[in-house]
Formats: sequence, C-alpha cells, structure tokens
Amino acid sequence: MKNLSARRALAGISLGALATVGLVGVPTPAHAQMEGAWTGGAVDIDHHYDDGCEESGDFNDGFEEEWTDNGAPHTGTASGTATITAGEGDVVDAASSYSSTVTSTPLGAGPATITGNVTASASAQARQAETDCNVEVEAYGEAYGSFTLTQPMWVTVTLTSDSQRQGGAGGSIMATVGNASLLGGGVPVRRLVDEPQSDGLAAGVGNRGTSSASTLFPAGRYYLLTYSRAYAEASDDREGSIAYTGNFRIDFQTPGTGSAVTGKGAPKVQFGPRDCANGNVPVSLSKKTVKKSKRVVVRVNGAKASVLKGKKLSGKKPKAKTLVLPTNPASVAKVKVKITQKNGRRVQATRSYVPCR
Repeated sequence: MKNLSARRALAGISLGALATVGLVGVPTPAHAQMEGAWTGGAVDIDHHYDDGCEESGDFNDGFEEEWTDNGAPHTGTASGTATITAGEGDVVDAASSYSSTVTSTPLGAGPATITGNVTASASAQARQAETDCNVEVEAYGEAYGSFTLTQPMWVTVTLTSDSQRQGGAGGSIMATVGNASLLGGGVPVRRLVDEPQSDGLAAGVGNRGTSSASTLFPAGRYYLLTYSRAYAEASDDREGSIAYTGNFRIDFQTPGTGSAVTGKGAPKVQFGPRDCANGNVPVSLSKKTVKKSKRVVVRVNGAKASVLKGKKLSGKKPKAKTLVLPTNPASVAKVKVKITQKNGRRVQATRSYVPCR
C-alpha cells in the first residue's frame, strides 16, 4: 500500500471544504495525458483494546494500482474477516470487502469521460444480544490524479449510490475536481481546508441518492479525487451490516457541445454545431422532410422560435430548408423540432447544447 491509511483522513473533510481543492500527483510514464493517477482500496477493523476484547483473523488487505486514460478498466479488490472475543460467548464476527473499477477515455482537447464503480460491504454482528466490545469495520478507497486542459472545458461530476443496510452501518461517495496551483508537495491535509481555489467543484452522496455539479474550467492543470466508504459497527446491543454500491462519472465537454439527438423525428432533422461566437444553432430539414411535412414548430428552451407551414414551409415547390436559431451563448440551449406530417403523424427531435462560456 502507498500511504492509503494516511489518506483516509480525507474522508473526514466536509464536501464544502473540498469543493475547490485538488491533490498533488506523482510522476507517471511519459506520454500519459493522465498524470499521477492511482486507485486504491482497503478494509480495516478498529476496536478498543482496553475493553478486554481480542482480535483474530486477517484484515490487512488492500490494493493500489496505477491507471491511465487508455479506455481500459482498472480494477482492484480487497477483503477481510475477523472475530473479536471478550469471553463467555461474547463474540463479534467482522467481515468487509471493497472492489472498484476506474475507466477513462483519452483526455485531451475533445470530449472525454472518467467513470468509476464501487461495491463495498461491511458487517459487525454480535453472537449474543449484547457485546462488551466496541467494533467498527470499514471498507474504503479512492481514485486520484492530475490532468491538463489545453482549452476551456465544461466539467460535470455526477454521483449515484445505493445500499442495503441494517443497524449501525452507512456508506458514502464523494468526488472533487479542482485547481491545485496554490498547493505544493507535502502539504498537510489541513491545508486542503485552509487554501481556497479559484476553480473547482465537488459532489457527494450518502447511503442512497444522486448528486451532480458542473462548471467551466479554463485551460490549466487540475486534480481530481474520489473517495468512497462503507462501515458497520457493533457495541452494547447495537450491530450493523451494509452492502453498498457507488458510481461516479466525470464528463469533459468543449464549450457549445451538443448532445445526442433524441426523439422519433431524429432522422428527419439535422442539428448543426453551435456557433460560440454568437450562440447561433443551425437546424436543417431535408427536401424529403419538407415535402412530407404539414407543419414544423421549432422551440428554443421552451419558447417558440419558428413556425413553418404552407408556403412558408415549402414555397412553390419543396426544397431543403435551414433555420439559424439565435441563442444566448452563456446559457444552455435546448432545441426541439416538432413535425406534423401530412399523413397526420407527429414526431419530434431534440438536442441540447452546453453553454459557450
């Protein structure tokens, strides 16, 4: 393990404090766009040794693996079991496991995605109604690294989690992306709270739910950190167990990028790229589409931008038509085209564009 136990302290820092912070990476092989990228995980058990309880078993398991943006999944697993005994049948059975996979498409000037999947379990079960031992079992891990943006990019962090748990148990996952230009090597963890950064975002979620954050990063070097944890505890008449899953997704999009076209009318409409100089979005209808259409309504962010019918649609004879739709380049643009065909059928096509700035 490469100091994973020391980095566990990051789990105690609030998401608000981490919102604009990164970690300092370590060198990796040349030509790798993702630098200093590692993923790690471990299982652990903690109890108060002065309570007269004794531990037996193996909980010294963990992993740390380098990963890169080569599109391949990078996976690691850890697990452990133990018993904590106070005598006279007072026994706590402890078990934990952690598995994670990180995958990244190539980072560069174009769109890219980093995804991670985590499954973790923790259990602390007393064999009797009460126990004199105080036991906490946990599974935890992280992924981190640094990267350089050669142009401004929209970065979106999305987290989801789910769990099945009983008693004293819980889980969480968080992710932060930030500008660490003010941080130097060997900076104490407490400075992650004390040093505000100009560019950053973070998201976190507990036992079950979804969280998302997005912002536009200027060109520069940035750092990312994800951390996930599942725990269970047993003491007195309390015991717990959890099976936890967590997922993170970090999307990189160039300003003005358009989404995939959705709707049954997608084959009938051509959405052009957004012009970030003025925000304009071109929408084209083929000659075949015009010929078969009775009415075409175009909306931008829910507001009518154009209505075409009769001669305004087809003129003296059907021919291909292109509309240039003005939009605010600083805002999201959602363009929807609704087509009423001459046979009475109605179809629509939709495409959204991220802001240009």
